[in-house]
Formats: sequence, C-alpha cells, structure tokens
Amino acid sequence: MSETDELVFETALDAPPEMVWRALTIPEYIERWLQKPADTQLDIVASDENKSLTYRWRDPGQGAAADPQESLVTFELTPQADGGTWFRLTHAPVAVPVAANNNERAGPAMLLAA
Repeated sequence: MSETDELVFETALDAPPEMVWRALTIPEYIERWLQKPADTQLDIVASDENKSLTYRWRDPGQGAAADPQESLVTFELTPQADGGTWFRLTHAPVAVPVAANNNERAGPAMLLAA
C-alpha cells in the first residue's frame, strides 16, 4: 500500500469530539451517515476514545470467483479551541503480501538446489 492509494478527507465539525465519537461508535448512527452497502462488514480494529477509531471495511468480491476487498477506515478527532472538532478520515486499502512462491510475481525466476 502506498500513500497514493489512500483517500483522505479533512474538515472542521461544529461539534465536540465526544459527540462525533458517539456518531462513529453507536451502530444506528454510523449506519445512518455512512450508508454502507448491506453486504459490507465493519469491524473495529483499534480505538482511542474520543481521539481515533479504525474500522476494517470488507466488501464482497464482484462476480463468482472474485476475492473480497478489504480496507482500513481511520477517523481521527482533534479538539479545537472553539469547541468543535477537526475531523480526518483516511480510507486505505489493505495490502496483501504476495507469497514468495507466487508464479505471477515480477522478477527473475529462482531455482533452488536440493
């Protein structure tokens, strides 16, 4: 994964971090504003109350043989002097390592002697 694969959105919100946190962690609230497809799965992988929260976002693959797609969605909340919140959302695909014995990898072929 590289930084160019990430989608980053930042904005100032007119609500304290505690209120934004509630919107990110109460299922009924997050379902309402995220509007994720019904077959998408969200799982919390990291949280620091009122500061940051990371979800693993899993979309089913397209077509019969397609692999599911995974990404990490991180919300960062920074309190502002005016009582609001600086909100940063980062959506980054999960990099899946390529197996060393993958025949499709680029580069010269390697032979091992027994």
